[in-house]
Amino acid sequence: MPSFKTEEAFVLSSRPLGERSHIVSLMTAGQGRHLGVLNKKKAPEQGTFVQARWQARLSDQMGTYYLEETSPFSLRYLEDKERLCCLMSLCSLMDLTLPERQPFTELYEEMCLFLGKLDERDFMIHYILWETHLLKAIGFGLDLSRCAGGGNPDNLAYVSPKTGRAVSLEKGEPYKEKLLPLPAFMTKSNSSQETTLTDVINGLKLTGFFLSTYALGKQLPNARIRLADLYQKKNR
Repeated sequence: MPSFKTEEAFVLSSRPLGERSHIVSLMTAGQGRHLGVLNKKKAPEQGTFVQARWQARLSDQMGTYYLEETSPFSLRYLEDKERLCCLMSLCSLMDLTLPERQPFTELYEEMCLFLGKLDERDFMIHYILWETHLLKAIGFGLDLSRCAGGGNPDNLAYVSPKTGRAVSLEKGEPYKEKLLPLPAFMTKSNSSQETTLTDVINGLKLTGFFLSTYALGKQLPNARIRLADLYQKKNR
C-alpha cells in the first residue's frame, strides 16, 4: 500500500467533500504539492503547519491524509490585514501554479525562510523576492543580474516583459513606456538602498505580471489581487 512517512507540511487549501470530509492541498519539502482526503468534519486552516501522513491503495489515487496540527501559523495574523493577505497570497499562488507530486525542496525552504521574516518591518520585500523564487521554480526565472542590452549592471532600472531580463537605466530610457520598472531592492547591486512604497508597488506589479502572464495564463488569485490593492490604496 503506497504511503509516505510522516512529514512536515503546510496547508495551502481545503475544500469540503461531502459533510464530514475535505480535500486538502499540502506543500511538503519531499512530495511538493500533494492532495489527499481528510476524513474529519473540520480541516486545518489555510496557512497551518501540520505533520502529515498519506496512504492510498494505489499510487495514482488521491488517498487519505492523517494530519496533526503543529502550528496554526495564519491565526497569528488575523488582526493584521497586510500580513494575513500576504500569507493567503503565498498559499494560493503555490496551490495554483505548482504541479502535483513533484518535489520543490528549495522552494519549500524559501517559503519557510520567508515565513520566519513575516514579523519583520520589511516583510513585503521578502515576500516579493519569494515570488521570484516561485517563478524560478516553475520555469519562469527572471534574469536581474545584468543588462540585456549590455548596459551598466550596477544601474539596472527596468525589466523586459517579453524576456524577463533586466535593462539598465540608460539603455532602457528610450523604451521605458514598454518596460516594467525594476525596484532597487530586487537587484544585488542596489539592494542596500532604502525601499519606498512605490518600490513595493512596482515589485508587486513586476512579479504579478509574470505570474499572471506566463505561470497562470490568467488573472492572479483573489488574495494576490487584494494584496496589491492594499498597497495601491496606501499610495493614494
